[in-house]
Amino acid sequence: MKAMKTLKLVLIAALISTALVNSAYADDAHQISGKNVIKLTYLQAIQSPGLVAAMHAQLSGGFLGGPALTNITLRVVYQNHVYMITGTQDQWDLFFRCNGITEQPLNTKSSKTTKVINN
Repeated sequence: MKAMKTLKLVLIAALISTALVNSAYADDAHQISGKNVIKLTYLQAIQSPGLVAAMHAQLSGGFLGGPALTNITLRVVYQNHVYMITGTQDQWDLFFRCNGITEQPLNTKSSKTTKVINN
């Protein structure tokens, strides 16, 4: 009888550990190595319709209401590559406004900082 309880506990622990391992590999990040990181400017990124579609799907304009930044770098995963896209606050504001994602006013103060946002 005691062996059955021990067996149940072992099986439950194995099930939980399998579920945790599977959920860890559900994220695309494990497939992307450092050599697949591509740095682009905003103007380069908007030339690719597929990348623009990925930007629409993965990015939000919630950061635009914060303090003004000179450059903003956003991370987008597209076709097993990580794209680090850098643009000005004005460019990102235009990108999100044209798509109806945000209604926040553009912050016109300037600063010499760059912020990387992982979405």
